[in-house]
Amino acid sequence: MHKLIAITGGIGSGKSTLAKKLALRGYCVWDADLFSREVLFFPQVQARIKTIFGDSVFIGNGILDRELVRKQIFSSPKLKKSLEGILHPAIAELLKAKLSALKENAPSAWAFYEASLILELGRKENFDACVVVIAKENVKLKRLKLNRKLSESDARKIMQTQMSDEQKIKYADFVIDNSKDESELEKSIDNLLLFLREKFS
Repeated sequence: MHKLIAITGGIGSGKSTLAKKLALRGYCVWDADLFSREVLFFPQVQARIKTIFGDSVFIGNGILDRELVRKQIFSSPKLKKSLEGILHPAIAELLKAKLSALKENAPSAWAFYEASLILELGRKENFDACVVVIAKENVKLKRLKLNRKLSESDARKIMQTQMSDEQKIKYADFVIDNSKDESELEKSIDNLLLFLREKFS
């Protein structure tokens, strides 16, 4: 029986690092951010985006000017909600299709799905287990400065819009504190996999 496991956490928590390490161990790992880019090329998604933002948001060859859209939704919560109303169902359908293919070709495989907003969107029930990745605030800020070139004020603004680690932990089946070095993360992954084997046995 295949299993779908959520990996979620706040910005800078290191959930992508966890996902990459699971992929290196041979597990099927999907990334909601990559899915969101993929669905932007679906004709029905592009048509709906054009009705809200106009044709000018596409540069050419069906490529969305993400920076232009980002600027528009940053100043308009209503536009942001409209875009999410287009993208989230399309991403859910893409995930469903991927799961169907996995089920057919590897019926007992586990798939890990990395996404930031699983808990915020109330989607936990769609998963067989939910892994929440947390990290200390100073570690998150340092990562966001180094990896995303964000200023501390911008990083804090984004963090304030997200559900706190304390809130996320309440919904977690397993919590990984990714504040330390990679060797500690590897130990946490060993413990996670042991937990999941016991849970699914």
